[in-house]
Amino acid sequence: MTEGLRSDELLNLRVQDLDLPRATLVVVPIKMDRNSTDGRVIPLQPKTVKALTRYLRVRALHRRADDEWLWLGTRNRSRLLYAGLHRMTKSRATQAGYAPAAVSPHSFCHTWADDLKAKGVSGEHIMAIRGWRSPAMLRRYGADMASRRAVDAVQSLGDRY
Repeated sequence: MTEGLRSDELLNLRVQDLDLPRATLVVVPIKMDRNSTDGRVIPLQPKTVKALTRYLRVRALHRRADDEWLWLGTRNRSRLLYAGLHRMTKSRATQAGYAPAAVSPHSFCHTWADDLKAKGVSGEHIMAIRGWRSPAMLRRYGADMASRRAVDAVQSLGDRY
């Protein structure tokens, strides 16, 4: 979820979609390009690659390890579904000290966009990774924390006069 994927994209990942040596994965778009067979390449953070490597080792012990789906359920159940992802997100939010009502799987999409904008990644690159065609989406997802980014940017200049 820290890579900005939609819930459906995350839940529909297959093991073959991962390219851990290159720190990428391929997502077949769920929205806008439903009929497209071309996927978007998603860059993975080093910590994500490390976590996925560990997960794949544990996943190999799962009763359904031969299934194509990347995310398998607990206690040898089949693939992870949205209800499980939602419960897991709420549980992890509570463990981290956040109000569960304020956190959802979709919250991570907004945080992802804000983090990239705050680090100076171009809007064009963010749009390409996310699969957005309209800059309106970039503005929408970045609006939540635009004020904080503006204050941080000005404060980073230090004394100017």
